[in-house]
Amino acid sequence: MKFRFALALLGLAALIGSFAPAQKAIADLPIRPFPVYDNMFFRGKLDTTGDGLIISNILYEGSIWPHHTNEGKLPDRNAYRKLVRSHNKNPGPLVIDIELLPVKGPNAKANMETLATLADWAHEDAPGKVIGFYGSETLTKVPAVDLPLARELAKHVDAFFPPMYTFDDDRAKWAQRAKQEADEARDLGPGKPVYFYLWPQYHDNTPKQFQWVDSSYWKFQLDNARRDADGIVLWGSSKFDWDNSTGWWTATQAFMRSLQPPPGARY
Repeated sequence: MKFRFALALLGLAALIGSFAPAQKAIADLPIRPFPVYDNMFFRGKLDTTGDGLIISNILYEGSIWPHHTNEGKLPDRNAYRKLVRSHNKNPGPLVIDIELLPVKGPNAKANMETLATLADWAHEDAPGKVIGFYGSETLTKVPAVDLPLARELAKHVDAFFPPMYTFDDDRAKWAQRAKQEADEARDLGPGKPVYFYLWPQYHDNTPKQFQWVDSSYWKFQLDNARRDADGIVLWGSSKFDWDNSTGWWTATQAFMRSLQPPPGARY
């Protein structure tokens, strides 16, 4: 019995030890610039700038091709210029969300060329602004055969914006996916920053769709994003009211305070 109890203790110690490095790695991360952008549209959203968030910009494909007219084709140049300028009112980056032109499959080359042109135009119309594509179906999950095209498109953006949304409660799987997303982006564009898109609700078409992520799990996501990414963008739909019932926003405020350097310290 004593022998079995000793083995159990050894097993427990090994289990604890297996988690310790990851926790320690997050706790010991050096203070560094880590921008947190606000791209939330919740009804009744609080003013987040007082907590250090930077209001961001997004240009959706539905604005580029309203009513699906000439969808996927290069829009009129002047019309696009007006769109970019009207969607570039905030100090954060301009993210172009186009999910109908994946850089893979039979149209990969044509799609890449269209996306590259739109990114180049956006740079011309918003000089000095960080420009990038929302990651889903553009600059993430690209098959090996299309990687050269994805690397070419990566030359036309300043940063990567892969989504890291919540589908279930498997934290280990979430953390593994986050590292893979960051590694993939950095492989496509070495030296360019990676900003995770985070959403404090569970993704649609999941068992917990649109429920709010609890504060513990949200803190886990924020901490892992700080380890693997260069910043984050918080997103939220205008279909929902601002809701801090799970404490996700309280956890965000605490996270923002943790990013502040000690008095007199320098990055």
